[in-house]
Formats: sequence, C-alpha cells, structure tokens
Amino acid sequence: MKVYIYKIFERFWHWTQASLILLLVITGFEIHSFYTLFGYRQAVIYHDRAAYGLMILIVFAIFWHFTTGEWRQYIPTLKFVREQIDYYILGIFKGSEHPTNKLVYNKFNPLQRLIYLGLKIMVIPIMVMSGFAYMFFNYPNQTIELSGLGPVAAVHTMGAFFLVVFVIAHIYLTTTGHKPLTSIKAMITGWEDMDEKEARAMVISEMKHGLQKTKAYLLTDKDQSKFLDEALAETEEILGVKKENKFHDVIANSGAGYFKIDVHGNYVEVNKAWSNLYKFKQIEDAIGKHYSLTRSKEAFIELERTFNAVLKGETIEHGLVMRKCQDGSVGYHTITMTPWFMEDQIVGVEGFILDIDPEFAAKMEWNAKDQKK
Repeated sequence: MKVYIYKIFERFWHWTQASLILLLVITGFEIHSFYTLFGYRQAVIYHDRAAYGLMILIVFAIFWHFTTGEWRQYIPTLKFVREQIDYYILGIFKGSEHPTNKLVYNKFNPLQRLIYLGLKIMVIPIMVMSGFAYMFFNYPNQTIELSGLGPVAAVHTMGAFFLVVFVIAHIYLTTTGHKPLTSIKAMITGWEDMDEKEARAMVISEMKHGLQKTKAYLLTDKDQSKFLDEALAETEEILGVKKENKFHDVIANSGAGYFKIDVHGNYVEVNKAWSNLYKFKQIEDAIGKHYSLTRSKEAFIELERTFNAVLKGETIEHGLVMRKCQDGSVGYHTITMTPWFMEDQIVGVEGFILDIDPEFAAKMEWNAKDQKK
C-alpha cells in the first residue's frame, strides 16, 4: 500500500543537498591531497561554488520549513529513544517490529530527530563558519584576522568526517524499510510503500492527531472538551467513533476520503478527498445520490451486506474494495464503515476510504485467487 509522505520541494531539497554535500566531500578531500581528480585549482573552485549553492539552498529550506510548519518534525524527544537504539542494534536483525510509525506529520523517529537537529544546529553551522574562515583568511584584503589556519582546518576536516559517517549510516538505514529500496523510492516519488498494518497504524495516529487538534480549538467549552476526550479514547480502539462528533474533521486532517450515508443509502456528506478518488467534478454531484452509483453490480451486493450490518451497530473494515469512478475508470481502496449516531439512534453510516496502489491491489487479488485454489 502506498501513502503520499514527501512533498515536491522536500524531495528537491533532499536530493540537491545530498548532491552538493557529495561534491563538497569529493573536492574537499582532494584539496587535502587524498587523491587527484579535478586538479587542485579546479577542486577549490568547485568546492567554493558548491558551498555557496548549499548556503542558498539552506536559506530556501529554512523558509520552507517555517512557512509550512515542517520545522516541528525536528523537535527533539527522548520518548522511545532507547527502544529505537535497541531496534537498530539488535531488533532489526531479529525481525522485531519497528518501535515507531512513520506519519505525514511525524516522519522521523526519535533518534533521527536528535541526529538531524544536531546536524542542523551544530555540524552544518560549524562547517559553514570554518569554510568562510578558509575562504576569506587574508584574502583579498585581510577580511578575517586569524593567527593561522591550523585550528580552522582541523575543525573543518573533522566536520567533514562527521558528514561522511552520517551519509554512510543514512544510506544504510534507508535499506531497513518495508523493502530494501522502499525509502529511496519514496524520496524520489513521494509515495511510501507500507504494508496494511503500517498504513492502518498511520491512519489511526492521524485520526488521533486530528482529534487532538480539534480539541485544542474547543478548550473553552468544557462539555465539548470532555466529549472529545471520550472520542479520542474510542478512536484508539477502532477506526471510528460511535457518536455524532468531529469525525469528518479528523479524516480531513488525515487526507482520507470521508463519507456519510443516511439509512436510505443516500450520500449526505463527502469530503474533497472522497470526491477526488471517485473523480466527481464537484462534491455536490454526489450528495443525495444512492451509494449503488459508485459500485458495479457484483460489488454492490457486498456493499449492501456491509451497509445493513453497520446499521445494526457493527463497525466493518474491508482490506480491498473496487470502486467505479464517474469517468468510467476503476480504482481500489480500503474502507472502514461505522454507525452514524444522533441522540443515541443510528441514523446512517459514516466512514472513510484509503486509496490503494493498483499494482498492490492486483497482487492482493492474485493472492486471494491462489488461496481459493
């Protein structure tokens, strides 16, 4: 199952930064006479230009992180740090489960947060300052006054070794995902390949996150705050809540397709994500229509059985569902449907759908056929 994690600029920034750091490392070690590749003079020129390019990129990255709120990804925490270290030292070789889940708003595990924050506030600034000292020491008009370049060279070189160690460790850890190349592909395409269990955990966590955000806006109303506490507890147990609440706000925060259907089977509410998945031109085109509109005859029978079961109070999840889109194409998704309550009475159903990559869906269908054989 693929989930969109990394945005376009995030991927551009990552690969551009990696390329510039690689060029800095190659030219830097040549300047220190470890080998000959470009020649000393050209190596110095390339090194200086790469350094300026990296600083420009850093400025844009800082602006992007703060305008999008992505800087919160680097807030350090000690929670699960020990578990994360144990996982990398022993657990990963025993096939243990990862102690943390990757989420859209929480992409880094606790250990990564500490390491990345250290790089951003210590190693990179030290490399930049020592690099400037290198570039402008007694040139062209004694811009920087120092007793000698020995200490600067030692600090700059030490920082370079730190970066090399980090890059090697970083590349190795990218192979510890769902599959060896999963993390690298995700940073190229933006889509993270997850198994069904990981995707489920992501949705639950994002729903919880959404409820917490909603609660923050309602702290002035004690009754609503208490109500959301109860809803939050239920969300941790099942993918849904059993009373009229801000469920659709939660789904809106997670990016999943949300829907609400009355007892007659007509759509009462859908969000934009749902509308996009079914390829409606506008949300209003679905409102008031019967849910049979989005299913083939065979799939409708299964959906009707599910719908009737949920009206009796059940919460039902399906691993793979084929949908009929408005342009005649088909898609695949998982679906969770839960009763829609109003004043302790079930007045319909509500739930969400999570898109599934067609290749993954095809594999699931083939596996199901093999099991039947």
